[in-house]
Amino acid sequence: MKKKSAKLDWEAFSENVEKVLGEDFWNDMHHVIPKRGPSYDFFETEEQAVIVIELPGLTKDHPLHLTQEGTQIIVQGEILYPYPVPQEKLLHNERLIGKFKRIIPIPFHFSFEDVITSYNEGLLVVTIYKKHKNNEIIVQLDPNNE
Repeated sequence: MKKKSAKLDWEAFSENVEKVLGEDFWNDMHHVIPKRGPSYDFFETEEQAVIVIELPGLTKDHPLHLTQEGTQIIVQGEILYPYPVPQEKLLHNERLIGKFKRIIPIPFHFSFEDVITSYNEGLLVVTIYKKHKNNEIIVQLDPNNE
């Protein structure tokens, strides 16, 4: 049995939660459930898949690893703490800081040679080129062996 993939309308959900639980609910939730990984968008065209991952403030000094495991892209790294005061002294803390790992499923097979990346203005863009689906293997028959 195939599992249905229903999309949740987050905007409507958020508005309904706010109506029931109050305007401060989402602000309070940031302290209860801290962000565990960077946010990302994903889209496909006929030729490629593109993942756009939010990693603001990333520099060459920040550890960042991108690996392929089967049909998944795994993004791991660490956003180093950027402020001159201890983290416990922050009056408000929502931004992703510290180690993270995000596993992103890709709906087709690919190899690491099909992947290119770029980083600009806080966004890591991962482009995965699709291989054309020509799986036919031509068999050469020996004309003397009919």
